Amino acid sequence: MILYSGRSAYYVNQKGALMVEWNHHRIERPYRAGEGGEADHAGLSATLLRLIREEPMHDRTILDVGCGSGRLTFALAKEVGRVIGIDRANEAIERARQHAAALRLDHVTFHCLDAEAIDYRDLGPISFVVANLCMSDGILRRAAAVLSPGHVIAFAAFHLDQWKESGKISQYAYGEGQVETALSEAGLKPVYLGVEREVLSLATPDEGLAYLEAAGLTGKWKADGRWQGFVTYLQGGGRELTVRARVIVKARRC
Repeated sequence: MILYSGRSAYYVNQKGALMVEWNHHRIERPYRAGEGGEADHAGLSATLLRLIREEPMHDRTILDVGCGSGRLTFALAKEVGRVIGIDRANEAIERARQHAAALRLDHVTFHCLDAEAIDYRDLGPISFVVANLCMSDGILRRAAAVLSPGHVIAFAAFHLDQWKESGKISQYAYGEGQVETALSEAGLKPVYLGVEREVLSLATPDEGLAYLEAAGLTGKWKADGRWQGFVTYLQGGGRELTVRARVIVKARRC
């Protein structure tokens, strides 16, 4: 059942909860010779940035979960009162610290911490949680615990369709139903739910393998079995590669 209120659409899920209607966006384009690399499949979602920037930030303390070397942190740094970035990769945190120091961003700090093990309340008052491609049910629960009612979490996570042509699904990927359940169990009410997909059309199997090589994925996929799965898909006539599939979510603490 779908309900409408103004411009927003809602529906009642199988558990009887009122949910925001999902927004689905799909881009299909042909493979271009030589393309590949991190920028093609790990960049920031414009939708995620818009959802974050809709909120007042100049006097807020934002926690960037799984910040890596600070891609999302630095995109927001000039607009926010304070940013705390956490990641368990010490090398990435050191790069982020050096970059912040070079830019003289005294209100930006980075800590080498495991986002799925710590209590976010130990970091001090947090009024906004963000994350780019670092999400789990445990992170949602920890975010909900540190946020006051009405405060927001906004994040991008892998969707189940990411690299689906390889025949393997990431353990960190979410489907729509899984997102709804995780938000509900964490005490978070969705404001925006979306899925963004970008799919390459391949004229030949060689184009798909060339993309993996340019993206630096060939060795990794051979090691974990995805390469053979993708080759089998191509040999069976498959001519697509889902290079980006993201769940984009914004939710408020109940």
